[in-house]
Amino acid sequence: MTDPVNQSEPLSSALRRGLGAQIRTLREKHGVSRNELGDQTNFSGSAIGAFERGDRTIDPGMVVRLDELLFADGLLKAVVPYLEEEERYSPQFRDFMRIEAKAISLWVYSATVVHGLLQTEAYARMSLGTHMPAVTEAEVERLLVGRMNRQALLRRDPLPTLCFVLDAPLLVRRFGGDQLWREQLMHLLELAELPNVRIQVVPMECEEPVGELGPMTIAEAPDRRMFGYVETQGYSTVITRKEVVSEMVQRHANIRGVALSPRASTQWILRLLGE
Repeated sequence: MTDPVNQSEPLSSALRRGLGAQIRTLREKHGVSRNELGDQTNFSGSAIGAFERGDRTIDPGMVVRLDELLFADGLLKAVVPYLEEEERYSPQFRDFMRIEAKAISLWVYSATVVHGLLQTEAYARMSLGTHMPAVTEAEVERLLVGRMNRQALLRRDPLPTLCFVLDAPLLVRRFGGDQLWREQLMHLLELAELPNVRIQVVPMECEEPVGELGPMTIAEAPDRRMFGYVETQGYSTVITRKEVVSEMVQRHANIRGVALSPRASTQWILRLLGE
């Protein structure tokens, strides 16, 4: 199991570590110290070291500057589009981003907010915009692009199997006001008609203490490996240990067992809408 991730600094992704290794190799090839390179870029030598280890986010403009200073002939600049793509996602989600995108099946339990793959654009913007501490409008729009792009998974070829179990209270609460709330519920009904999407609701009447450990996602990779993912209060964990993922699978099955069937869940949402 990996350690929780602090939201203040994105995960040291393979992309950033690989870029950092290239920077270090070029710097050493030209006999430049970290402090000397830092003097030319207005960064400290320790900051250059953090870039090289992948421990610190590196701005695309900095990458272009380093490409020039280290005579990389475009080698470093070629990474910029991939860095920009990675930046579209919130720090705590980036480690799971690629696992989700390639998954052949997803098993989700949502208890506090509608899952990102099911959100309307308005719901997603509202959710991202209520972040505390507050973020800029530009930051919200940047993250919104990433969240909407993720939804390509819903109709990807070949179709993945997607099972979402939602706790009733998060649907009853009129998040964002009546119009936004109604649009979100109608969107759920539309998605439920997709052949590969299964949406179930744990009703308010459920008396069994399921889901007490909170939201979770289980993803099945193309090679049939299973991954778990949990996120709370700005921290996230990608879980790889088989025994821990197995426990998550069992808990999700237990939650599905007390949830309404997909058909009954559709009828429940329609009644909530007054239809």
